[in-house]
Amino acid sequence: MKVSVALCTYNGEEYLTEQLDSILAQTVSVNEIVICDDGSTDKTLEILSEYQNNNPEIFKVFKNETNLGFIKNFEKAIKLCTNEIIVISDQDDIWEKDKVEQTIYFFEKNPQFDGVFHDLKLIDDNKTFPSYLNWKNISHENIFQEIKNNELFAALVKKGSFILGCALSIKKEALRKYEMENFPIAHDYYIVQKLSSKNKLGFIPKSLSAYRLHPNQVYGLRYKSDKKEENSTGSQKYFKEYVWIYLEILKRHKEINPKEDEKETETYSVFIKNRDNYLKSLGFLKKKIYVLRCIRHNYLYLEIADLFRI
Repeated sequence: MKVSVALCTYNGEEYLTEQLDSILAQTVSVNEIVICDDGSTDKTLEILSEYQNNNPEIFKVFKNETNLGFIKNFEKAIKLCTNEIIVISDQDDIWEKDKVEQTIYFFEKNPQFDGVFHDLKLIDDNKTFPSYLNWKNISHENIFQEIKNNELFAALVKKGSFILGCALSIKKEALRKYEMENFPIAHDYYIVQKLSSKNKLGFIPKSLSAYRLHPNQVYGLRYKSDKKEENSTGSQKYFKEYVWIYLEILKRHKEINPKEDEKETETYSVFIKNRDNYLKSLGFLKKKIYVLRCIRHNYLYLEIADLFRI
């Protein structure tokens, strides 16, 4: 399998050399490094020019005429990659020497997946965390279970997207296969949710690169913790955790897969089961009134027939 690296730069002179050196030091060499610079004003372009001159067969540097911004610049870099596997890279991280080797091995052993992500080390000037996911209280075992049960997409919506773009690799054919173009949101949000909604995103339980924490990051860690409502108990708590959240998951599925019927998904079946359990927990009169209101406002996928069924 041939491998492309999609890397975006913007005023990244401080850490760029270390990142590029770690990519070139892989146990299995990459075939091309596609770099899109978004109008750097520091020495980033000088650094890139030097690497390109020393490795003209690998480095492909594109200078944007106008600033595209984070989302569109990464979309451009990803689409310019020509090889079978695209490994996405930030400008300021450090790859473990076997990152590419492990990625290729995964795709060879797991052809059913169109993308894969791995864990990360977190580094700053003072300390190192060996596992980004464990730092977020997300275990490798839970991720494997979510993938096995086709629940990874639901987990990403529930917890906030906890997969960072610099830990992500995809098959180039997946861009066409799932019509991933004109990215509406950041590439990591978009690609991982698109692939996980199809149960096509796998996981390597190793920290294959180090994510650098520093104040000048273009995007940085983005994660929303669950907000605990202390006063939410009983049926209200069940509704929030098992009905409302699955309604949000279905909504998100529709947003990223607009041509598909969300009612054909496994998530919809889980939602209906949870919704009906919630309704059955209500008193008879309260339930009938609530169902009628939901039908009137086109809420919870309820129809007239449900008034007599539930």
